[in-house]
Amino acid sequence: MALSDSKLRTLLNKPYKGLPEITDGDGLSVRISQKGTIAFQFRYRWNGKAQRLTLGRYPSLSLRDARILVGELRDLYNKGVDPKNYNNQNNQSMTLNQCLDYWMEKYVSTLRDKTGALYQSVVYKNLYNQFSDIPVDTIPVRDWLAFFEEEEKINLKRARTILVQAKSAINWCISRQVISSCELMKLSPKNIGVKTEVGSRVLTYRELAKIWLAIENSRAATVNKLLHQMLMLWGARNSELRISSVNEFDMTELIWTVPKEHSKMGNVIRRPIFEQIQPMVEKLQNMFNDKMFPGISLSTPITISAANRYVRRLREKLNMTDWSSHDFRRTLSTRLSEEGIMPHVTERMLGHELGGVMAVYNKHDWLDEQRNAYQLYADKILWHVKHVD
Repeated sequence: MALSDSKLRTLLNKPYKGLPEITDGDGLSVRISQKGTIAFQFRYRWNGKAQRLTLGRYPSLSLRDARILVGELRDLYNKGVDPKNYNNQNNQSMTLNQCLDYWMEKYVSTLRDKTGALYQSVVYKNLYNQFSDIPVDTIPVRDWLAFFEEEEKINLKRARTILVQAKSAINWCISRQVISSCELMKLSPKNIGVKTEVGSRVLTYRELAKIWLAIENSRAATVNKLLHQMLMLWGARNSELRISSVNEFDMTELIWTVPKEHSKMGNVIRRPIFEQIQPMVEKLQNMFNDKMFPGISLSTPITISAANRYVRRLREKLNMTDWSSHDFRRTLSTRLSEEGIMPHVTERMLGHELGGVMAVYNKHDWLDEQRNAYQLYADKILWHVKHVD
């Protein structure tokens, strides 16, 4: 019987009196102790003798990673190599650089481009070459602490982010048995830096109007100005709009469809092209043939760094409490809730999936309700634009 995460979770660390071994497939099985300890094993025959190779314990080694690892071990077996030699690195442990390279090649490369770029900018930029020639399993915890203490002096939030992502990378390498251990895993994120705070800024209509006018009066390129005004009106994620293509905007049905590859959650998002935003969409479509918001070249979108630099310049000119373009999303949801717009409509406007059973069975977009809510919100913003001092 095939294994599942739900089955393993029900057995983990609980008194167990069933069969000591449950098989999955391709030689993968789990051994379960009477106390509920679960260990993955790979079963095969070598020189006519049955062999068992322990892969790791659940949940430190996930079921998904165990299946991937067994696939690699079976490839070795088919090539005439004893799977016990999988972990043989010429008797020399990998360095931190080699671990990060392996992790990026085998794991991060399978993730969404945006997630991969985040790991690249955080882990690679700050950790690569820090312990360049030292086997990663011999780096003492005091050296890791010294590194993170220096990072804390620069940025407390970033120091914790680096640690969390570095532990994720190292733990993945341990689970794949390319290294045996690492002292980094002894560090707790709660003892390094500070946690990134969840945003709580909700802008007033007057503040939105001031930002709108600051955008209009800025000397930025038209595409950058329109990008941020449309982010304000739509409440979309920056990446959803910034990397959008002209063909995503159906001017016949007046619907903007965000493909799943551009969506943070991997879901298709549909939003109405409402009255106040329609002229902006048409203007951009008449200017370009592919990317709605091209950057250095017509074939590439504005970079996130360029968009962020523009927001920083706007903030410098405005006498306002600090804000970001992401606050537009929270503001739209909050202000429309105050107007009586139902939560399931604002959730669709933000591009969120509905919770619980509705996420599975209810695929309705409430486009008419979205359109009415967007038009109400835009009317209020533009009224304040005309009346702000």
